[in-house]
Amino acid sequence: MKAWSCPIGAALLLAAGCGSNGPDPRSDDSPTFGQVLILADEDVRPVIAAEERVFEALYRDAQLDIRYLPEAELLKAMLNDSVRCAIMTVAPGADQQAYFDKRRLSAPSVPIYTDGIAVVVNKDCTSRPPTVNDLRTLLSKDHDKSIWWSPCSGSNALPIALFPSTGSGVARWLADSLFDGKAELAGHAVANVDSVVSTVARDPRAVGFIPFAAISDLDDPHMRALRDQVKLLAVSRSDSTPAVLPSQGALADGRYPLRRTVRMVLTEGKSGLGTGFVSFVANHKGQRIILKLGVAPIKVPAREVEIVHE
Repeated sequence: MKAWSCPIGAALLLAAGCGSNGPDPRSDDSPTFGQVLILADEDVRPVIAAEERVFEALYRDAQLDIRYLPEAELLKAMLNDSVRCAIMTVAPGADQQAYFDKRRLSAPSVPIYTDGIAVVVNKDCTSRPPTVNDLRTLLSKDHDKSIWWSPCSGSNALPIALFPSTGSGVARWLADSLFDGKAELAGHAVANVDSVVSTVARDPRAVGFIPFAAISDLDDPHMRALRDQVKLLAVSRSDSTPAVLPSQGALADGRYPLRRTVRMVLTEGKSGLGTGFVSFVANHKGQRIILKLGVAPIKVPAREVEIVHE
């Protein structure tokens, strides 16, 4: 009987092939390959979902598992070793920093765009635009009916402030910005932005506070439908300054007073897929997507204009 034989090099290659299943996408990832868990504030969904679609279309071997949560839940959930990146409108607090220090992570925070808090009222509202102090009075626990609000309701009923979801980043930002975080807001949380808008549309007492990014893209049919149901209010810093509607330009130059920065916090401790996605969003392609969506990118993409003299 003739014995079967093969070159030693071929045998080694065969053995290596039989004993390996290839790189693990969850642990052997790179900036454009693998699978990662990312947590995001539900307020940023319209922007980050658009970024995810383009990123995964460009990098076919990349899979982003993005889970959207109210801000309060996100801050708790990010204390997990499997989370590679968190996208939010608040800087990490003491609990998060202690967790990063324990894992010896630098956890860089990268700003990606400026959003606003939009104020919406019933379409029958005919009152003057509010100042920031008017909104502070409205959201105070012991407020009386504000002068600017009186024509809206046509009754003695007090206005009702509404926020999208319990643990909302919108409510937290208003509490921090208007009351230095030392007061509980007078208002009610409903299910989401759509619920805020539908309630305001049918109740002349309601004043809704929602992320501007939820209604900023006028090319989006759903966002146009939301805006058509309610009236968007201009807001002024004081009685002596002009009232300004939220818009991309007013967010970029600071004229609209209710502005907040959205940031991506990296928690992976290496140059993996989380780093690749942050780099994509923060640079040229990602910032152009943000520009298209109607909020204010941190880096305004340059436009090359050539003037030809004939």
